[in-house]
Amino acid sequence: MSTVFRWVAGVLVLGVASGFVWLLLADPAEWDVTTDGTVLTEEGAKGRFGVIVTFVLIGIVVSFVGGLVAGLKLRRIGWPLVPLFAVAALLAAVMAWRIGVAFGPPDPTSVTGTSVGDKIPQELTIDSFAPFLVWPIFALIGLLLAVYSTGDVRPKGTRRRHEVRDSQFEIEPTSPAGHKDA
Repeated sequence: MSTVFRWVAGVLVLGVASGFVWLLLADPAEWDVTTDGTVLTEEGAKGRFGVIVTFVLIGIVVSFVGGLVAGLKLRRIGWPLVPLFAVAALLAAVMAWRIGVAFGPPDPTSVTGTSVGDKIPQELTIDSFAPFLVWPIFALIGLLLAVYSTGDVRPKGTRRRHEVRDSQFEIEPTSPAGHKDA
Protein backbone atom coordinates (compact mmCIF):
# COMPACT_ATOMS: atom_id res chain seq x y z
CA MET A 1 0.00 0.00 0.00
CA SER A 2 2.94 2.35 0.47
CA THR A 3 3.31 2.42 -3.31
CA VAL A 4 -0.21 3.79 -3.61
CA PHE A 5 0.50 6.50 -1.05
CA ARG A 6 3.66 7.48 -2.92
CA TRP A 7 1.55 7.84 -6.06
CA VAL A 8 -1.01 9.95 -4.18
CA ALA A 9 1.81 12.12 -2.83
CA GLY A 10 3.05 12.45 -6.41
CA VAL A 11 -0.39 13.65 -7.51
CA LEU A 12 -0.35 16.25 -4.74
CA VAL A 13 3.12 17.42 -5.80
CA LEU A 14 1.75 17.72 -9.34
CA GLY A 15 -1.01 19.89 -7.87
CA VAL A 16 1.58 22.25 -6.39
CA ALA A 17 3.53 22.32 -9.66
CA SER A 18 0.27 22.93 -11.55
CA GLY A 19 -0.37 25.96 -9.36
CA PHE A 20 2.91 27.50 -10.46
CA VAL A 21 2.18 26.61 -14.10
CA TRP A 22 -1.22 28.27 -13.72
CA LEU A 23 0.48 31.31 -12.24
CA LEU A 24 2.79 31.53 -15.27
CA LEU A 25 0.21 30.84 -17.98
CA ALA A 26 -2.82 32.72 -16.66
CA ASP A 27 -3.41 36.16 -18.06
CA PRO A 28 -5.58 37.83 -15.41
CA ALA A 29 -8.01 40.64 -16.09
CA GLU A 30 -6.62 44.12 -15.74
CA TRP A 31 -8.45 46.85 -13.89
CA ASP A 32 -8.03 50.38 -15.20
CA VAL A 33 -7.45 53.19 -12.72
CA THR A 34 -9.61 56.16 -13.70
CA THR A 35 -10.59 59.40 -12.01
CA ASP A 36 -13.73 57.59 -10.78
CA GLY A 37 -11.76 54.71 -9.23
CA THR A 38 -10.77 51.27 -10.40
CA VAL A 39 -12.85 49.90 -13.28
CA LEU A 40 -12.97 46.52 -14.95
CA THR A 41 -13.66 47.08 -18.63
CA GLU A 42 -15.40 44.59 -20.91
CA GLU A 43 -12.05 43.68 -22.43
CA GLY A 44 -10.68 43.10 -18.95
CA ALA A 45 -13.60 40.85 -18.04
CA LYS A 46 -12.46 38.38 -20.71
CA GLY A 47 -9.31 37.88 -18.67
CA ARG A 48 -11.40 36.64 -15.72
CA PHE A 49 -12.79 33.85 -17.87
CA GLY A 50 -9.37 33.11 -19.36
CA VAL A 51 -7.91 32.52 -15.89
CA ILE A 52 -10.55 29.85 -15.20
CA VAL A 53 -10.10 28.24 -18.62
CA THR A 54 -6.35 28.04 -18.05
CA PHE A 55 -6.94 26.38 -14.66
CA VAL A 56 -9.32 23.85 -16.22
CA LEU A 57 -6.99 23.04 -19.13
CA ILE A 58 -4.06 22.47 -16.79
CA GLY A 59 -6.31 20.25 -14.68
CA ILE A 60 -7.42 18.23 -17.69
CA VAL A 61 -3.87 17.51 -18.80
CA VAL A 62 -2.37 16.82 -15.36
CA SER A 63 -5.28 14.74 -14.10
CA PHE A 64 -5.77 12.71 -17.26
CA VAL A 65 -2.08 11.86 -17.63
CA GLY A 66 -1.76 11.19 -13.89
CA GLY A 67 -4.82 8.92 -13.91
CA LEU A 68 -3.67 7.11 -17.03
CA VAL A 69 -0.15 6.44 -15.77
CA ALA A 70 -1.41 5.46 -12.30
CA GLY A 71 -3.99 3.17 -13.87
CA LEU A 72 -1.34 1.45 -15.94
CA LYS A 73 1.13 1.07 -13.07
CA LEU A 74 -1.32 0.28 -10.26
CA ARG A 75 -4.11 -1.52 -12.12
CA ARG A 76 -3.80 -4.70 -10.03
CA ILE A 77 -4.94 -2.81 -6.93
CA GLY A 78 -8.43 -2.62 -8.36
CA TRP A 79 -11.41 -0.49 -7.41
CA PRO A 80 -9.81 1.34 -4.42
CA LEU A 81 -7.88 3.41 -6.96
CA VAL A 82 -11.10 5.09 -8.07
CA PRO A 83 -12.05 6.96 -4.88
CA LEU A 84 -8.41 7.40 -3.91
CA PHE A 85 -7.44 9.14 -7.13
CA ALA A 86 -10.67 11.11 -7.32
CA VAL A 87 -9.94 12.61 -3.91
CA ALA A 88 -6.23 13.06 -4.70
CA ALA A 89 -7.06 14.91 -7.94
CA LEU A 90 -9.54 17.14 -6.12
CA LEU A 91 -6.92 17.93 -3.47
CA ALA A 92 -4.38 18.63 -6.23
CA ALA A 93 -6.86 21.11 -7.75
CA VAL A 94 -7.29 22.85 -4.41
CA MET A 95 -3.52 23.00 -3.93
CA ALA A 96 -3.03 24.47 -7.43
CA TRP A 97 -5.70 27.07 -6.73
CA ARG A 98 -4.17 28.02 -3.38
CA ILE A 99 -0.70 28.35 -4.94
CA GLY A 100 -2.13 30.66 -7.61
CA VAL A 101 -3.95 32.78 -5.04
CA ALA A 102 -0.99 32.92 -2.65
CA PHE A 103 1.67 33.85 -5.20
CA GLY A 104 -0.48 35.65 -7.77
CA PRO A 105 -1.50 39.29 -7.94
CA PRO A 106 -3.29 40.76 -4.90
CA ASP A 107 -6.89 41.95 -4.83
CA PRO A 108 -7.01 45.13 -6.98
CA THR A 109 -8.91 47.04 -4.31
CA SER A 110 -6.04 46.54 -1.87
CA VAL A 111 -3.40 48.05 -4.17
CA THR A 112 -2.32 51.52 -3.11
CA GLY A 113 -0.18 54.17 -4.74
CA THR A 114 -1.80 53.99 -8.16
CA SER A 115 -2.40 56.87 -10.53
CA VAL A 116 -4.88 57.46 -13.33
CA GLY A 117 -4.08 55.29 -16.35
CA ASP A 118 -2.45 52.46 -14.38
CA LYS A 119 -3.53 48.90 -14.97
CA ILE A 120 -3.84 46.57 -11.99
CA PRO A 121 -4.00 42.79 -12.59
CA GLN A 122 -6.80 40.98 -10.85
CA GLU A 123 -6.07 38.18 -8.43
CA LEU A 124 -6.31 34.63 -9.75
CA THR A 125 -9.75 33.51 -8.66
CA ILE A 126 -12.02 30.57 -9.28
CA ASP A 127 -15.57 31.60 -8.48
CA SER A 128 -17.38 28.28 -8.75
CA PHE A 129 -16.88 24.63 -7.81
CA ALA A 130 -17.17 23.25 -11.36
CA PRO A 131 -13.54 23.92 -12.40
CA PHE A 132 -12.40 21.88 -9.40
CA LEU A 133 -14.56 18.93 -10.46
CA VAL A 134 -12.82 18.73 -13.82
CA TRP A 135 -9.64 17.47 -12.12
CA PRO A 136 -11.12 14.29 -10.55
CA ILE A 137 -13.33 13.64 -13.57
CA PHE A 138 -10.34 13.55 -15.91
CA ALA A 139 -8.27 11.53 -13.42
CA LEU A 140 -11.05 8.94 -13.48
CA ILE A 141 -11.24 9.05 -17.27
CA GLY A 142 -7.48 8.37 -17.35
CA LEU A 143 -7.92 5.45 -14.93
CA LEU A 144 -10.81 4.11 -16.98
CA LEU A 145 -8.82 4.30 -20.19
CA ALA A 146 -5.90 2.49 -18.54
CA VAL A 147 -8.19 -0.30 -17.35
CA TYR A 148 -9.92 -0.53 -20.71
CA SER A 149 -6.66 -0.64 -22.65
CA THR A 150 -5.04 -3.35 -20.51
CA GLY A 151 -7.97 -5.75 -20.32
CA ASP A 152 -7.90 -8.13 -17.36
CA VAL A 153 -7.48 -6.28 -14.06
CA ARG A 154 -8.07 -9.04 -11.52
CA PRO A 155 -5.81 -8.90 -8.45
CA LYS A 156 -2.76 -11.16 -8.60
CA GLY A 157 -3.43 -14.79 -7.75
CA THR A 158 -7.16 -14.73 -8.53
CA ARG A 159 -8.92 -16.69 -11.24
CA ARG A 160 -12.20 -16.30 -13.02
CA ARG A 161 -15.18 -18.08 -11.50
CA HIS A 162 -15.45 -20.65 -14.29
CA GLU A 163 -11.72 -21.44 -13.99
CA VAL A 164 -12.17 -22.23 -10.30
CA ARG A 165 -15.30 -24.28 -10.92
CA ASP A 166 -13.77 -26.28 -13.78
CA SER A 167 -10.60 -27.04 -11.83
CA GLN A 168 -12.48 -28.28 -8.73
CA PHE A 169 -15.06 -30.51 -10.37
CA GLU A 170 -14.80 -33.13 -13.04
CA ILE A 171 -17.37 -32.20 -15.65
CA GLU A 172 -18.79 -35.16 -17.51
CA PRO A 173 -20.15 -34.55 -20.96
CA THR A 174 -23.91 -35.02 -21.26
CA SER A 175 -26.40 -35.07 -24.10
CA PRO A 176 -28.94 -32.26 -24.51
CA ALA A 177 -31.53 -34.46 -22.72
CA GLY A 178 -29.27 -34.72 -19.66
CA HIS A 179 -28.15 -38.34 -20.17
CA LYS A 180 -24.53 -39.29 -19.89
CA ASP A 181 -22.88 -39.96 -23.20
CA ALA A 182 -21.72 -43.52 -23.48
